[in-house]
Amino acid sequence: MELINLIAPVFAVILTGYVFSWTKLLAEDTADALVQFAVYVLIPAIMFYLIGQEEFENLLNYGFYISYGGTLLVLFVALFFFMRGIVHFQAGAATVAAFAGVASNTALVALPILHAIFGSKGALPAVLANLVVAILLLVMTTVLESLAGHQAKEKTPTYKILLNVLKNPIIAATVLGVAYSFTGIGFSESVSDYLELLSQALAAVALFAIGFTTSVRTIVQTGPVILLLTVVKLIVAPGLVLVAAHLIGLDPLWTIAATISAAVPTAKNIFLLAKHYDQEPQLAAHIVSATSFLAVGTLIMWLFVLHHIYPTAFHLN
Repeated sequence: MELINLIAPVFAVILTGYVFSWTKLLAEDTADALVQFAVYVLIPAIMFYLIGQEEFENLLNYGFYISYGGTLLVLFVALFFFMRGIVHFQAGAATVAAFAGVASNTALVALPILHAIFGSKGALPAVLANLVVAILLLVMTTVLESLAGHQAKEKTPTYKILLNVLKNPIIAATVLGVAYSFTGIGFSESVSDYLELLSQALAAVALFAIGFTTSVRTIVQTGPVILLLTVVKLIVAPGLVLVAAHLIGLDPLWTIAATISAAVPTAKNIFLLAKHYDQEPQLAAHIVSATSFLAVGTLIMWLFVLHHIYPTAFHLN
């Protein structure tokens, strides 16, 4: 029941956005304004806060990065070429679809779940998982920036593409967060409260924008692709991460955290970036909606499986 209580509000906010879109009470460009606010203010705030508050040494867990990040990166590449070669998506759409199949909403779903089960010991793995998603964001943004440059009248030089990527507020906030963590300064109470307040706004803003742009008719029309990516995100990805973590010999707590981080719904950032670069934003929104709804059942399944494999680890809190 506690798990359902964590996931249900996510889908409820998406539904609220859909209702407001259906009633035409808000202007059609409302979602665009919300996306810009999230991309330039809210997401950078939460990335900088979650990473910058940790000691730099705590960000170094190579086994976790290999089992979680390495597995998702390989799966990302496989999905990209599948979408390009089999489904015949354009490069931009294939990038968005592949990212939707691997990138998790670690900050807003995995973190509270792991903290509820393991206490403070479960928070750090979720932060590291969020860092991995940020690296995937870097890969995705690089591809989309490159495609945007190719579509322009004049070809954009490679160094300008890289500069544009680094100037992306989400990427910049991640890099600054790692650098700030290295200093070991930490945050004062007032700064921490400020960043946390901005972070809390992300869920409502992004999820409402997703619901506002969701079309039931389009979901039905793109059903097979959404179903495929949803199965990959909620079943295949966490299963591969669990196997990889077990083979590497990762600590039970970190293995559980890696699997749960891979099993939570698709990150809302995928919709925000897809909308920002005009690359299949509706498909991204529908995948976020589908995984948010179905994760209620699949997360319970994964917790049952993990409890069966590592029963003693669940008594750490």
